[in-house]
Amino acid sequence: MSLKHLLVLVAGSILLSVTMIRSGSLYSYGFGYWGPNGHDAIWHLAVIEQSRLAIPPQNPIFSGAELTNYHWGYDLFASFISSLTALNVQTIYFKIIPFLTAFFYGLFAYLFFFELTRNKIGALIFIGLNFFAGSLGWLITLFQNGSLGGESLFWSMQGASTLINPPFALSLVFLFLGLWLTLKKFNPFLVGAIFGLLALIKIYSAILFGLSLFLYLIVDIKNKTYYLRLFGAFSLLTIIVALFLGYLNSGSLVVWQPFWFVHSLIESTDKLYWPSLASYRQSLSQNLSLIKLPLFIIIETFLAVVFLLGNFGTRVFGVFSIKTKLEISLILKTIIFLSILFPLFFIQKGTAWNTIQFLYYGLIFSNIYFAIFLSKLIQTKRLAIFSILFLVTALTSLGTLKDYFGNPPPSSLPIAEIQALSFLKHQPSGIVLSYPYDPYLKSGLTTPIPLYLYETTAYVSAFSGKVSFLADEMNADILGLNWRSRRKDITDFFLTKDKFFARGFLLNNRIDYIYLLSGQHLPLSLVELEIDQIYNQSGITIYRVRR
Repeated sequence: MSLKHLLVLVAGSILLSVTMIRSGSLYSYGFGYWGPNGHDAIWHLAVIEQSRLAIPPQNPIFSGAELTNYHWGYDLFASFISSLTALNVQTIYFKIIPFLTAFFYGLFAYLFFFELTRNKIGALIFIGLNFFAGSLGWLITLFQNGSLGGESLFWSMQGASTLINPPFALSLVFLFLGLWLTLKKFNPFLVGAIFGLLALIKIYSAILFGLSLFLYLIVDIKNKTYYLRLFGAFSLLTIIVALFLGYLNSGSLVVWQPFWFVHSLIESTDKLYWPSLASYRQSLSQNLSLIKLPLFIIIETFLAVVFLLGNFGTRVFGVFSIKTKLEISLILKTIIFLSILFPLFFIQKGTAWNTIQFLYYGLIFSNIYFAIFLSKLIQTKRLAIFSILFLVTALTSLGTLKDYFGNPPPSSLPIAEIQALSFLKHQPSGIVLSYPYDPYLKSGLTTPIPLYLYETTAYVSAFSGKVSFLADEMNADILGLNWRSRRKDITDFFLTKDKFFARGFLLNNRIDYIYLLSGQHLPLSLVELEIDQIYNQSGITIYRVRR
């Protein structure tokens, strides 16, 4: 990589880090959080805190359970860096790791592409596409309200938001490192181990790569000793990691639900809302006959095309380069194909939309062929066409990045809670009980909205280092936890006038601390509950349960 290209990579990495770098800083109102960081980052901070204490970590949002069915490799890595440097976890998470991840992601993607094509210009374009290529959502928002936005309007996250999903971003580092070393025919067992770590970092990437490599071997196994050894090492480590994380003990995590994303695309008000077509399609499907079948197929095909075209955007021009002879072309094309296949026909248990994360990888790998196409435009001196295409490709990302420069942020952790949770963090380890999240309380509030009102999150665990009895019901759903019965028990506790039930609830669930905010009250007296007040400032009260 030339110095000029290296400087471009550094500049791109800094710009990509905009989605993270301002969050987690202390402002006059407390810690501010932009974008999804008000929920997703808080979850990771909670897991990082638990990774300091045990491997595998305890589940921070559901006391008494290990964290299974989840790839916590990134959080372990962040915990290790924090312990090694003695830096604040938020500094590590929001300031340092994002830039390093972006830089090495871009570097290995560049090296891989150049090794694959021997095209330096194409390699630089590939980095730019990976960082800033977007969907066609901007067309819809421009028509609706004159703005550039709509990054995930067709469901999938795009390049500019890569870092707000840290496990995804880190998996790309390992993917492209592994692919680059594969092309250089580096030690197959070591390369297989690098790919095997994907199961610990982001299971979706391990599934896509494993299936693609398997197909590559099945199609023509002759003279593929290197890839057989690589696949063996990858499979062994993946199975070990899957057993360790509990994936193989949990049954199927996906459900057959053809075209769920395609249908919800026109049914959801925050997506490409098209109620008349949605109603007509649903009516047609419920009264299907042989005569209506062709029309039904046409509508379903049309919607699938809209879904794919909307997400891939200008990347579809890559089809003009799809016949380019590349050493591992079948692996690359299979990853793209499977990344489309999974979300088209499957949803995830608990949180249906999670399988859209397969498509993230398809978008990245389709950039390979689009970069080849764009580089040919430069080589043939069609610079105007190249400039227009690249600009159109990045328009959604411009809208996305703009949102992270705004003030104030959508959510925050108020200073009073920072102090209270810091006090709780220095108390002996234990389980914390807090009020269940109520989504109706944030209606009409101005930003920044306090985390406890903003969304169901793991913030108490994240900033106290303690395990919550129940928190972040969104992730509890994703993990397949039976959290609803526990929430009912909490609600019953805060409403009861039966001191025997209340005391039994605290003891049976091994509750050590009760964390209450202004307006939240205990159901009975301290004497009846046999608890002691250990903190009371700025409307925040913390109690310790006697044993």
